[in-house]
Amino acid sequence: MLGLIRVITLHHEEDIHRHGALIEGRYDIRVRSRCIPDQPLGVYDQATELESIPKIVDLARELEQEGCTAIGISCAADPALAEMRAAVHIPVYGAGSCAAHLALTSATRVGVLTILEEVPLLIRGILGDAYIGMDRPEGVVTTLDLNTPQGRIAAMEAARRLNVEGAESIVLACTGFATMGFALEVEKELHIRALDPIYSLGAAVSALNS
Repeated sequence: MLGLIRVITLHHEEDIHRHGALIEGRYDIRVRSRCIPDQPLGVYDQATELESIPKIVDLARELEQEGCTAIGISCAADPALAEMRAAVHIPVYGAGSCAAHLALTSATRVGVLTILEEVPLLIRGILGDAYIGMDRPEGVVTTLDLNTPQGRIAAMEAARRLNVEGAESIVLACTGFATMGFALEVEKELHIRALDPIYSLGAAVSALNS
């Protein structure tokens, strides 16, 4: 069973388990979803990432004790990834890292679409020389901004700019893109590969279980 940690505070079980349900539906993996407390806007800058780290580590320990055999962090910035790996004795996966690794299997020129001011360090390091640049949807600051008509339009415009710059695939470096099903839209519109961070995490866990 995969323990999936949401780094935004949600209150309805359907919302908490939304990303877990995507993984269960595609990969037939049992998922137990939890969210960290007191972060209603999630993780979107250095301050909120630092605030989230001890909460994420505590949840990882709890999920391990509850019988989970792997932990996934549902955030493309992979906050607390190293800290979790030091704290538990089961595999730990970051959504951003998984998407970046998967992007390299199908392209040598990879762009990153993010809501942050900079590309998450782990994603940038994994992509290496394949990285061609990043873009950010205009007017989008938090993951909640993405799931609006304006956020969706701005995200597609940013993806199109990356394509024009030569991206053969795009890492969607925010799990909010998974919530809105954006990868499929990009692939239909631009005819290039778009790496959804949640499905990428699920693929990595599925490979472990196969």
